Amino acid sequence: MQELDFGEIPLYLQIRRTIYEKIINGEYKPGEKLPSEDKLAEVFGVSRITINKALAELMNQEYLIREQGRGTFVSKMRKEKTGRKSLGFSQSLVSKGFKVDTFVYKKEKMIPNKEIAQTLKVPVTKEVIHLQRLRSVNKNPVVLQESYVFTDNCDRLLEIDFEKESLYEVLKNEFHEEVVTAKDTIEAIGAQGEMCEKLQVIPGFPILRAKRVASTQEGKNVEMTTSLYRGDQYVLEVEYK
Repeated sequence: MQELDFGEIPLYLQIRRTIYEKIINGEYKPGEKLPSEDKLAEVFGVSRITINKALAELMNQEYLIREQGRGTFVSKMRKEKTGRKSLGFSQSLVSKGFKVDTFVYKKEKMIPNKEIAQTLKVPVTKEVIHLQRLRSVNKNPVVLQESYVFTDNCDRLLEIDFEKESLYEVLKNEFHEEVVTAKDTIEAIGAQGEMCEKLQVIPGFPILRAKRVASTQEGKNVEMTTSLYRGDQYVLEVEYK
């Protein structure tokens, strides 16, 4: 039986905290089904009503989702939706308590191809910054990102440690170019080649591929990124206004 403190903190809040910590530390994984309310009531030594109240709190905060006739599941991580202030990958997850790690495979200058040059509206003779990053949550790889960035004094970006720093925060604070809008084009594909190894999936595994063009308030395109999200870890959420 799970020990609870029968002090001033309500039992349902203690249970909510315990389940939350299991989600955050990866003991309960995205998409995993939780034990039944009866089983949880037995584990915690409380009534089913108390369990239901704790789970309802976590559902309201989008950590859990209930499926009629199937049970309660840990929510998949959600892709940033239209209208949110935070457009970067890590901000929303970090704010909810998840540990996000970034590994940088590439950080280099390169001459853009025609598509990149047209998207970022730069001459094909101008160099852009190329970043390839793997983002993990609780040590589990979630997304592989290929980014192309153009701003004044691009060389300064090569000095930034993007394993610790957010690209959007750097653009805002160091270059005074705040990303305020982004357009994503999404398609479902099967994993193949390099992405299988880096995302630790088998060939054909479901992947969400999102191509993003991010812009400043002035309408300047500063970033073009292709993100490959593991289908079992991430779900797309789109809001139309």
